[in-house]
Amino acid sequence: MRPDSPRVALVGDALDGQVLRAAGWRVSGALQLQPYDDPGDVPSYATLDELLQDGLDAVALSGADPLLAGHLPDLVAAGLAVLLPSPAPLDAELLRVVRDTAPDALLAVGLLQRWESWAATTRGALSLVEGPALQCTVRGWPRGQVAAAELIDLSRLWCGDVVGVTAAPARLPATELAPGVPVAWSLLHESGVTTLVSHEHAPPVVRLSFATARWEAGPLGARWVGGPEVPVTAARMPATVPPGTPAGLLACASWLLEAVVTDPQSAPAPAGLGDLQAVERALSALRESARREVPVEL
Repeated sequence: MRPDSPRVALVGDALDGQVLRAAGWRVSGALQLQPYDDPGDVPSYATLDELLQDGLDAVALSGADPLLAGHLPDLVAAGLAVLLPSPAPLDAELLRVVRDTAPDALLAVGLLQRWESWAATTRGALSLVEGPALQCTVRGWPRGQVAAAELIDLSRLWCGDVVGVTAAPARLPATELAPGVPVAWSLLHESGVTTLVSHEHAPPVVRLSFATARWEAGPLGARWVGGPEVPVTAARMPATVPPGTPAGLLACASWLLEAVVTDPQSAPAPAGLGDLQAVERALSALRESARREVPVEL
């Protein structure tokens, strides 16, 4: 690593410094939150002010911790680039404050499924079909807020912005994808496409239907229905990255470094603040739909 590499600090423990070093960052320290915290192999900052005064280029922030997430407006106001290793914070008011504070803030949000090989292959396949998708169905998708956030992000890339949602027990556009495969929630996109989501029958399989073709993809592979398998190549990881690190996390860290140094050329770009706000709106609407038992428009 070059001594003039951009400098980054850790705020929270959601990210291992080795991931940042593998991406080319120089890890300069970590914000010590409690007297008994273990700063690991980097120096610690006693206060946020000390961190802000250290001439850093960026921070990696654990946005899932409400206490830490509250630092985000101060960090972007100071001109720091921010890596959020997971799709958090999901607080509408806080995200609004961040946008109002620094509309051009440089954020890379850890919505990581868009970097997975099968998802990237799907985006490429869509460019080969004439006309938009007619419907999207997803079976076997994992439960939980982070998994839902990831699928909302992917579906926006495939089908356009979400303009309405429905969640059981509200009346859904369809109750089952197949016998024994109940639909849990759905998204209506600006393109008119409806995404139907079931948590049953893992592993995940996404089906995108077009007027003349149908695409199926998931972690086990990708293909045109009635056609051959489409090669899906897993991303290669540097040996210095901790085992089990998602390829997308390294890609986000690398893209952010490139953006700090110069104009980023790598594609796809990571999710940004606008994407995170869109995901938060859809998640909030899904909760409202389930609570009121009605479809909700965004």
